[in-house]
Amino acid sequence: MNAHRLLPTLLCLASFATAEASDSQEAAPERVALGAELDLLPIALSAAAGQVGGSGNVWVGLDRIRLRAVGSYIAFPLGFLTPSGFASRELTVAAGIVDYFFLPRFQGPWIGAGLEYWWNEVGSSASPETASWSSGVFTVGTGFVWPIWGNLYLNPWAAGHLLLSRPEVTLHGATWTPAPLTAEVSLKIGWSF
Repeated sequence: MNAHRLLPTLLCLASFATAEASDSQEAAPERVALGAELDLLPIALSAAAGQVGGSGNVWVGLDRIRLRAVGSYIAFPLGFLTPSGFASRELTVAAGIVDYFFLPRFQGPWIGAGLEYWWNEVGSSASPETASWSSGVFTVGTGFVWPIWGNLYLNPWAAGHLLLSRPEVTLHGATWTPAPLTAEVSLKIGWSF
């Protein structure tokens, strides 16, 4: 082979090998990531009701998929999302959510869906009676993970919840059937590892 033919062939092979290495690096999945988040809405609502509440989740992610386990307790202030004749509304939630991120490294916009289980308790405003019930819930949500310092980030988010069962609650003559759809907007503070 002539030297003038060898050089272009070697350059072509080097270019092909570099492109292949670059493609294989881009296609490789990201490392597993872990994180935790604290939701501020249950804390604020419960504090307004004179109680301690909270919500947190832990998550594990791979590539652009994140799996979250969520636990919450909310005490609602009097008259807030509780109909007339009822008081002392409390909600405990356990959830499993799957999120998809549009950008790498679990930053930027995300969408998610999952199943939740709600334990509800409400009291009568006219007597010491209380009622308890539980519901399965299908939830969808979206948000935006915004890094603010190192691994610390803010996550403003919104969700819609579809109650899969809605029992009618009657206490001291007041009747309430929870709405089939509810919406929620909040802010989480998170840390990723």
